[in-house]
Amino acid sequence: MSTRAHALTLLFAVAIGLYSISPPTLVDYKHLIASLLAPAIHFEVDPAFNVSACKAAAASHLSNTTYVRGFHVLCLAATANNTIQGLVYEDGVLGYPLYYATARDLDELFRALPKSSLEDADALQWKQPPRFYAPDGDLLLFVDQLLAYNIVYLFEGGQFIWPGLYVGHRRVVPDLPGVGDVVLETLSMQPLVLAVDRFLHNEEINVIVELALPHLAASTVKLQDGDEDKPASEWRTSSQYFLPSSESPILAQIDDRVEALVKVHKTHQEPVQVLRYEKSQKYDHHTDYFDANMYDNSPDFQDYLHHGHKNRMITVFWYMSDVAAGGHTAFPRAGGRPQPDSMTDCTEGLLVAPKKGKVIVFYSMLPDGSLDPVSLHGGCPVHDGVKYSGNKWVWNKPR
Repeated sequence: MSTRAHALTLLFAVAIGLYSISPPTLVDYKHLIASLLAPAIHFEVDPAFNVSACKAAAASHLSNTTYVRGFHVLCLAATANNTIQGLVYEDGVLGYPLYYATARDLDELFRALPKSSLEDADALQWKQPPRFYAPDGDLLLFVDQLLAYNIVYLFEGGQFIWPGLYVGHRRVVPDLPGVGDVVLETLSMQPLVLAVDRFLHNEEINVIVELALPHLAASTVKLQDGDEDKPASEWRTSSQYFLPSSESPILAQIDDRVEALVKVHKTHQEPVQVLRYEKSQKYDHHTDYFDANMYDNSPDFQDYLHHGHKNRMITVFWYMSDVAAGGHTAFPRAGGRPQPDSMTDCTEGLLVAPKKGKVIVFYSMLPDGSLDPVSLHGGCPVHDGVKYSGNKWVWNKPR
């Protein structure tokens, strides 16, 4: 039987089996199919490019369960005649990589690599270009910088996002201002939710709460089309205050700490929104990003959002008190669950309990620059005690 016949037979068997395959296994089958349909390598592999070493080095940077659209992992080597050869793992998943060879030029390398989506006129005007990063979050702007690393990341949306890899994964992020090394743990892959214990000191929390208390007022929301006449309390009953970082050197240092944690410049940050939830107060499920399609009645705001290509990308949520009962942060769509029937239910999905000094980091945008509706979340009612917290929003573009 010919090679092509073997491939077709295997494809048929795979297609039959897909109906009973769990999602993690489905990841492997998708890439197997892609590898069978891909053309043969159209260049001679240079001895300077060690394929086995490349695959081994890439493995620890990849998920074996979850596609991450717009995030690609590359290994690469400088080869003869001023060229680059390497492998690219699409969507950050362990599977069957694609080989590539290109001139030793950044634009040529971009053209040789995959793209997850077509770009319309708005995207061509407003979307950030793709960028390469080192695994530690350093931006790489030149080919020589890329070649200094065995593994590099490509983000189609242009901004660095920590790869979650799998639930329970832990990595050390070193030398954060004021706290030193911290451990970043993956709580969820869909949406991407990470956590750091002991991110804020008690003394810092005391200063933040003391500065915000005199200014706390009923929380507001940005009303979408059709909701202009509704009170914010229909969804949200907490108190809030946007505390300027200029109010204290402590806040300025925490801005630096957030920047060092998420690897996005602090010019992308909003002032922290300090929140107080008293007994029974809550915030129904919502997303932190602004869907430009929901603001047709606000053309100036749509322009500010660059027609959907400028938005809140990251929420660094500060827990500034322990709570005796309730007050969890709920992610009802965690694990890829469907849109919930109720926007007040706090029994499904991922529930994160308040813990003083802890932060969670969750992403409202995917690595390809699109919005992530699975990032739906809510503040569950406090049953006993008072919850102090803070939203530090980080945009994908400078504020």
